[in-house]
Amino acid sequence: MRDLIGEFATQYVTELERQLDSGNGQRSIQNPVLFLFLGDKSVEALQAVQAHNEHNWQNGHGVLYVHAYQDKTWEHPQVIGCRLPQADADKKKMRTSIHERFLLDEAVTMELNKVMKLASVRVAEMGKLFTAFQQVNIAVVARADDPATILLPELTLLLKGYLNELFKNVSVDLYVLLQEKNNGEAFGFSTALSVSFLEEVTRYQRSDYSYRANLLVTEDLVKLPVEHAPAPLFSLAYLLSDKTEHGLFIEGGMQENYELISKLVLLNNKKVESEFHESNEGYNKLQFMRSITVDHGQTKFASAGLSKVKRPTHAIALTVLSAVFDRYWERLQDGEVLPKTKAREKLGLTAHDLQRKLAGILPEDHILEEMTGLMTSGISYSELCSMNIREAELALFDGSSQAFFEANVVSGARKRLEHMLSQESLADTIQKAIIEDERLGLYAAYYLTAEHANGANLLDELRTGIRETSRQVEQIKAEMVDLYQERVDRQDIRVGGFFTRDKERVRTFIRHLLDAVYGKKLELLDWEMMLSILVSYEKQAEQIHRQLGEQVEQLEALHKQLREIAQTSVREATDYLGKNVDEYYESVVHETIRSLEASRGSDFYMEQRYIGSGALLSGNRLAGLVERLCQFCRNEILTRAPFALSFEAELLARANVGAAYDNRTVLTKGDLFLDLAMVLEERAAVHIEVFHFLQKHRYEEKYFFADIHNDFVQYALHKDENTRTYKLGCIHEEQKSGIEKMNLMGGFGMEDLMFYRNNKKYHASYEDSGFVFRRVEGDETS
Repeated sequence: MRDLIGEFATQYVTELERQLDSGNGQRSIQNPVLFLFLGDKSVEALQAVQAHNEHNWQNGHGVLYVHAYQDKTWEHPQVIGCRLPQADADKKKMRTSIHERFLLDEAVTMELNKVMKLASVRVAEMGKLFTAFQQVNIAVVARADDPATILLPELTLLLKGYLNELFKNVSVDLYVLLQEKNNGEAFGFSTALSVSFLEEVTRYQRSDYSYRANLLVTEDLVKLPVEHAPAPLFSLAYLLSDKTEHGLFIEGGMQENYELISKLVLLNNKKVESEFHESNEGYNKLQFMRSITVDHGQTKFASAGLSKVKRPTHAIALTVLSAVFDRYWERLQDGEVLPKTKAREKLGLTAHDLQRKLAGILPEDHILEEMTGLMTSGISYSELCSMNIREAELALFDGSSQAFFEANVVSGARKRLEHMLSQESLADTIQKAIIEDERLGLYAAYYLTAEHANGANLLDELRTGIRETSRQVEQIKAEMVDLYQERVDRQDIRVGGFFTRDKERVRTFIRHLLDAVYGKKLELLDWEMMLSILVSYEKQAEQIHRQLGEQVEQLEALHKQLREIAQTSVREATDYLGKNVDEYYESVVHETIRSLEASRGSDFYMEQRYIGSGALLSGNRLAGLVERLCQFCRNEILTRAPFALSFEAELLARANVGAAYDNRTVLTKGDLFLDLAMVLEERAAVHIEVFHFLQKHRYEEKYFFADIHNDFVQYALHKDENTRTYKLGCIHEEQKSGIEKMNLMGGFGMEDLMFYRNNKKYHASYEDSGFVFRRVEGDETS
């Protein structure tokens, strides 16, 4: 059931965001991008970044990913894997052993060359998906505590070398993931690895860093040098921690960093803005690089933070579903109360209906005439006169009359009764006449079959009929006993005079006996069949009520479940946009349904083409009802005007709905925008903690990802424009279903990092204990 409900909400989210973002012509990258993920610990990042890119970039399917791994990788059509040398089992040499084996194993180097060459060719083949093809960007992603990061310059420069053969300009950016939150297992070793890697990256980013090594290997084992002239290895080096600059751990952990990487790569490779707006400063990568490089020759890093406020569409969909079911459930319980007469008519239990049923069960009256042809014993009338009726019947027929009646009357009637009850069950009648009637429905049937019901009480009616019919049966049985005790010679029959033959007198008596005795037995059978029908209906009604009770319990459980799921979803929409979701959308649903009821009738949604009156519960159980409910919401509720409001109008409407509940001052548009700006800024704190980072070293740029024509964006761009110390702009994305803000910060060095200051002692102590982290110098120069 939860799967059905979740699928409904997810589908609505997808459809709405597709509609709102249908004009989003900017969310694509203009030039090819190739990702390089280092080490086994980067698999999670690889999967998450690929998923973000595919979902958010129009040409995301043209992006390739190279994964350099040792044991663990991810198979995907866009992922090219290359295996690295295994690390030494001894932790003391684990990191440096990878580099040593890489230098010595020509087979590994050759395989690596094949992979990098293949990747560069495949990137070139994707050229038609991008507007600019002269430039390619390599995005290198690594976990700082992964031992495989020791091969960072080799892998980066080898891939860059092959791409340089196909593209005029190749840029490389580095994204380092720092995991500071540790569960206590191997934290010292992991920290020492991270510190070692940060020191290496600091060296790679110096302006005088150079590299030369024979890395290019052909199929004939001919080696060619890979060179890097004195310059930083990466255009930009981002450090992304699971801690913010305020020293707080990020709630989403590394997942937020994976999304940040996708967004940063988009920012650095986006299309040029097509229009300029006052107060909007566009992003320029080269300008950002120059701005964070304050001291010539010193390594400077960058970091970023991302906040999002999106329409809480998932919570909205679930709240609407719950509110619609609330109204539907109320209507089910408010079903018409049936008076006794109407209940009898709808269920076919009037005296006329029951007689019609009996007429189809009992034989025709001529059955008694057929019985006159039964063989008799030849006894004389004078002998019969001394007997009572029972004795005379036995003397005449020797039991054949009773056997004939049982075989030709009683047995047939019982079979026809069983057939009639199976073909015209009370359950089927209640289903069609009560449950499927839009004016009545499931609860009307439930109350009708209850022990203590208001209005018509089916069980009470049936039991009254059973008592009355049982008395009739007992009365006729008593009359039968008296009749059988009567003497033959006291019967009021004309048997003729002195000259009437004996046989004629016997035949006259036989006709009288059959009429009197078996006429009474036919009457008894009539009442017994009526009693059987009523008893069967009573049992069916009790069983139906139990079944309906189960369905009512399921409906009540569904009502509770929908409410809990909706409330949970609203609570999970923790950002500012989750405000007043339930109050606002419950009122929207009520107004929408009232409008629909006014145009289509108060019971329109009880019709089978909409939700139905609960009849689906008998077949598909709750699943069928939930499917109808979801479809009704999609077609009749979520398509209405209140659900097509602009991002701001919808937010403002919800912000103001609470005023009627708690008497607050109505939130103005300006108040709303101010609150929203503060929330966006607070949650966009950069993902790195620095120590006493002086303002003169700190360079910041901040960008909204939204529709630049959005009133809130215009408000934010002009707010404090004369006093702010940072660059502010908007990356235009038409008809966005929400607003995102990215804060960029750079200009800090390794010594500014709290992570490095707090943890370099682990690195030093591990080295003093014999652990080797540094690279072995080969024919590399730096």
